[in-house]
Amino acid sequence: MKNDLTCGVVRDLLPSYVENLLGEESKEAVDRHLETCSACTAQKEAMAARTGPESEESAKEVDFLKRVKKGTSKKIVLAVVCTALVLLGGIALKLFVIGTPLQAQSVAVIANEVQDGGNMLFLSLTSISSGDAFYGWKQETVDGVTSIYARKVTVSPFCRAGDAQMYVSLDFVQEVWLGGTSGRLLWAGGQVITQEALDLVDAKTPYCGDAPALGNIAKLLQVGSRIGRYNISLQTSERPYRWTLEFEETEETTSEISGLSRFLGYQMLALVENLDEVCFQYPSSSGFFTAEIASNSLARLTEVYNDKHATSWPVHESIKEYAESPLEYQRMVKLLEEMFLGTSGTTVTVVKP
Repeated sequence: MKNDLTCGVVRDLLPSYVENLLGEESKEAVDRHLETCSACTAQKEAMAARTGPESEESAKEVDFLKRVKKGTSKKIVLAVVCTALVLLGGIALKLFVIGTPLQAQSVAVIANEVQDGGNMLFLSLTSISSGDAFYGWKQETVDGVTSIYARKVTVSPFCRAGDAQMYVSLDFVQEVWLGGTSGRLLWAGGQVITQEALDLVDAKTPYCGDAPALGNIAKLLQVGSRIGRYNISLQTSERPYRWTLEFEETEETTSEISGLSRFLGYQMLALVENLDEVCFQYPSSSGFFTAEIASNSLARLTEVYNDKHATSWPVHESIKEYAESPLEYQRMVKLLEEMFLGTSGTTVTVVKP
């Protein structure tokens, strides 16, 4: 085959030839030229002699870098795995061992009773979620306020208890809280504070024209289950503002309806700031109550209660004042129970203006 490469072309190709970078066809052409050209062959050998050790050294460097890269990759993978394990371990430790401070809304109060002649408060608590457990229960009393604390964790073999029972001393104590003073009030001023009282005080509204708010109050008071199905109508065009509940039917007797209507109606008057009147209409009768009558009745009953029990409950001028705190609301409920549900036998004449 004809050798068609000149010496000049071959010498330009020699660096790539020595580095073995030429394509097959170009390499064969250079080989044919070197077979017949001693000058180019001598230059090729000289060039190979110069680059040989360097190439060998470069190869060693490349091989070293490959080994370093491979080792680094393994270290990176190992570091990622270790980091992930540490994070997972930390999360598990937080969930199952360390936990978080108890939040009052995560605990249901099964029992909340005053015992031992009023000196002890018995509590039975349980987790609302079956996946929660508690440990480290403790009580702290500061300035007459006792707070109950615990740690909440996820149920595990380390901690399975989702409930607790305890006694709280009421000596020199004015209030008892679950989860600190930002949690749930359990007892104050000699009264057990029910969840219903807390919910109703939170539900109070300034305006009787707010139908959803009034519907929520009626729901919390369990009007439907206590008396029967009803419809609501509101008179808000002029004073006196009135809230009327029209009942379709009821199975209660007349005396039961009368007392229960007042018991619920007075609470409605307390919880709606500008409400003047409440009317319970039944198929064969009706009950009509005003804020003025309710205020006078409660003031008189408070005086009677204080004389009977040697207490010093404040006598409020307006029924609206009873919705200003859970304690005052709970006291009102107790007075209304005695007045209209006959829980203590106390008899009080309802004062009319």
